[in-house]
Amino acid sequence: MVPWKVLVIDDEEGIHGITRMVFRGYEFEQRPIELISAMSGAQARDLLVQHPDIALALLDVVMETDSEGLQLVEYIRNELNNRDIRIILRTGHPGYAPEAQVVVNYDINDYLSKAELSASRLLTSVVVGLRSYRDIRSARVQQFNDSTSSFPDHQIVADQLQRQMAPILKQSQRLQQFDLNPVAQDITVNLHAQHQRLDNSIGLLNNADQPFLSEFIELVDLLNDVLHIFLPQSRRDGWLLDYRLDNRLPAQLKSDLNRLKQLLISAVELAILSADGHDIKLTLQPARQSGYLMLSVEQDSGLPVFTATPWSHLLQQYLQRLSNELQGQLIERDESGTIHCLLPL
Repeated sequence: MVPWKVLVIDDEEGIHGITRMVFRGYEFEQRPIELISAMSGAQARDLLVQHPDIALALLDVVMETDSEGLQLVEYIRNELNNRDIRIILRTGHPGYAPEAQVVVNYDINDYLSKAELSASRLLTSVVVGLRSYRDIRSARVQQFNDSTSSFPDHQIVADQLQRQMAPILKQSQRLQQFDLNPVAQDITVNLHAQHQRLDNSIGLLNNADQPFLSEFIELVDLLNDVLHIFLPQSRRDGWLLDYRLDNRLPAQLKSDLNRLKQLLISAVELAILSADGHDIKLTLQPARQSGYLMLSVEQDSGLPVFTATPWSHLLQQYLQRLSNELQGQLIERDESGTIHCLLPL
């Protein structure tokens, strides 16, 4: 199972050791807890970027400066725009940051004094925080289900559109088999690519349960297929879409081909919205967790991928749903130009 990631930020090595002892071998909802240590606010900032799926942070108030911990809270909430991560402040100097003032002025979820902190109190606070994080993530999926179920005609429209798209896709694919002149051949390839993108977009409306069809997938073939779908737009607009497949991964992956392809197409569609003409790169590599791979779609425009536009929001919900159906996890990074998705091998 994918572990719950807990970031421990404290400049005292002893605090890290005690925290590791408290959580050694402990599981929450049959998922282990992975502790990640940071000895300073600067190191914590780097780790928060490297691990965007951190569920909870145990944060010391006084480190490099008397207010470093509170500055880090501001960084998480306002600069990273991360509202999901649960933050528990721990302090050995309550006078520097009075509890009432901190709770009112900062978006934290608990405030603990090290002098009064027992193992059971720490454990209870972390479990409450993880439960809250779990509920926030679940609410996003439920919000998608509620939004689609509140419009019953969506399913009817999606079914009808996909039935109409099926013969069009088949015919555009058959056209490529004819001995056409280069110009006509290029037109048919572009037409089929546009049809596949349209078919994937129609799939966003389809909320019906589909059977999970597991099969062996050639990763290189899958990535090449996705690249060709976006080739017409990349040529027209002058940007590149490329991929990197880590050689430590097996050549084949056993999963649902249709869902995995939909996930890749939708992730690229989302990246295009904010790429602003910059190149886009797909990367598949082993994840830190054994038995998982990390799928990344990155662009270097410096603009956030997860924007608040209606189309972006719908793509985000679709990615979340596909990730869940593939037994993986979408990792959201509003301030970054990269989409990360954790998937089982």
